[in-house]
Amino acid sequence: MSPESTAKLNASQQQMLERRARELARRIGREQEEVWDLAMVTFGQGRERYGVELPFLREVQPLKGLNWSPVPCTPPFIVGVVNLRGRLYSVMDLSSFLGAGTAEVGEHAHVLLVGGGRLPGGGQMELGLLSEDLPRIRRISRQNLREPRDTVSPEAEKYFQGVTKDMVALLEIDSLLSDPAIIVG
Repeated sequence: MSPESTAKLNASQQQMLERRARELARRIGREQEEVWDLAMVTFGQGRERYGVELPFLREVQPLKGLNWSPVPCTPPFIVGVVNLRGRLYSVMDLSSFLGAGTAEVGEHAHVLLVGGGRLPGGGQMELGLLSEDLPRIRRISRQNLREPRDTVSPEAEKYFQGVTKDMVALLEIDSLLSDPAIIVG
């Protein structure tokens, strides 16, 4: 608008235009702030979907092609051990550990090798997480995570950073891998 036409507006019209301009500027600012700052790999177990931040992911392997074996006398949440390049890793059924059912070890199963947490000697724990399907990578904004307390049990809350709009529960890997309950002796 030219200065001449602005002068012709009455005070209420001028205030309305200024209010609209401020709201538009706020909306544009919010859109610019919404940055895709979190990259994660998502995987499924039954009806549940979980996510792991990429910095904690070491590798993904199809279970079918690996040398793996069930281990007797382990808790039900330990599916077995897998041999990756001469090192043995426990494979965990996260759903079973959380009391949300049992995962299927089918033809499309994969193992996600994750690392994090702290061992008593100061090193990091490494563990395989069972996925019933092919894991996928996606990016989200950390701002879009909702509190986990509305979707997970109070006992399991400590293992999650939050939940996405489409119900992918983002794991808190350090908390999970530091929990003495997952150590099988």
